[in-house]
Amino acid sequence: MALHTGPASEAPNHPLAVRMGVIAGVSHNVVIGTVMGSFGLMLASVEQRLGVSAEQAAAGIPLVLVGSSILAPFVGVLIAKVSLRLLLLVGALLTVAGYLTLAWTQSYALYLLAYGLCFGPAMSLAGSIGPATLVTRWFNRNRGLALGIVHLPVVIAIVPWTLERALSVVSPSAIYLSIGVIAAVLLLPLILLTVDHPPGHTETPAPEPEAKRTADGSFSVAQLLARPRFWAISLAAVASMTSSVLLGSLLVPMGMSWGFTRPEAALLQSIMSLVGIAGSVLFGWIADRLGGAKALALIGFDCAVLWAILLQHPPFWLAAVVIGLIGMHGAGAIPTLGKGLTDAFGQASYSRSFGLNTLIGLPFIAVAVVGSARVHTMTGSYDGAILAISGFFVLAVVLGLYAATGPKVPEAIPAAA
Repeated sequence: MALHTGPASEAPNHPLAVRMGVIAGVSHNVVIGTVMGSFGLMLASVEQRLGVSAEQAAAGIPLVLVGSSILAPFVGVLIAKVSLRLLLLVGALLTVAGYLTLAWTQSYALYLLAYGLCFGPAMSLAGSIGPATLVTRWFNRNRGLALGIVHLPVVIAIVPWTLERALSVVSPSAIYLSIGVIAAVLLLPLILLTVDHPPGHTETPAPEPEAKRTADGSFSVAQLLARPRFWAISLAAVASMTSSVLLGSLLVPMGMSWGFTRPEAALLQSIMSLVGIAGSVLFGWIADRLGGAKALALIGFDCAVLWAILLQHPPFWLAAVVIGLIGMHGAGAIPTLGKGLTDAFGQASYSRSFGLNTLIGLPFIAVAVVGSARVHTMTGSYDGAILAISGFFVLAVVLGLYAATGPKVPEAIPAAA
């Protein structure tokens, strides 16, 4: 074992880092990809099987999003104190339990419990915070790129296409059961191979004197919330997340308001998702070169311009280019945020800071979606909402540049020779 004495970002990765990256990528994709990718296609069968309305069946995803966001700060604290392998395993078991419940239940209450009490916590534990924390612990070099690769939305792109064909030959219960079995087969053996930390590794601590940090070298939740730099990084990333969810929710009616047909507007949504796959890797790579905060400022500048172009109600070909680029930048926000948080607050603080960011983003996303629909109802146009999002990105540029002025975590990291 040798002690690396250069900057943390130049320390070599442990030989097992790639294995941990694979585990993180599979966990993220299986948990989030199957839950989000299957929900829409299974709604009609849920209405028929449980005898509920479309609105009642659609309550599942809001329960997941709200539950996972509210739990995120607590999960972030747990990850800093409890074995990450254990927490990933709990998330995987909750995912499997949720699908088994959906496969066998005829009760609407149990349907809601599956989404709220199984998938909601699983999304935080094994879908978002857990896998991202595993990557930040094991990757010193090219951390942003590693986060980008891990967050590639592979499963969520495959699941809808697969389920659409499966529904014509097997029952919905069999589909839920199959997803649960596949999740168990993929997740459980891999997660048991998880190692919480590289051997001999010391996480980079928060850049403050020991008296101003917790015993493990991290910032507490209160200490993070008291730092303007945390808010700057967090809100700069929230702008991109809000943009992505808003377009994902309202792009079809928004496109129709610009004079496009419904199939054309739906095609725009597909373009946004497909081009977004490239953004996760591209901006992870950029974050490694510029630093996370500067990369967030770059995303903010580009998106402010792109959203301003949408104010002109461009023709379809130009709208497709702009929407695709917005999707690419939105997908790049997660690895860029991860790099920015570890740059500023160290690996030891990552799980807490990422969990807090998830909760902070929830009200912005809710207000954006509901407010945009309200603006359209009142004015007959989405222009007011588009202008507000563009302004949010202008603020994100300022916040990202401000966050970049602070020091990066300088401590050396022991690494395998």
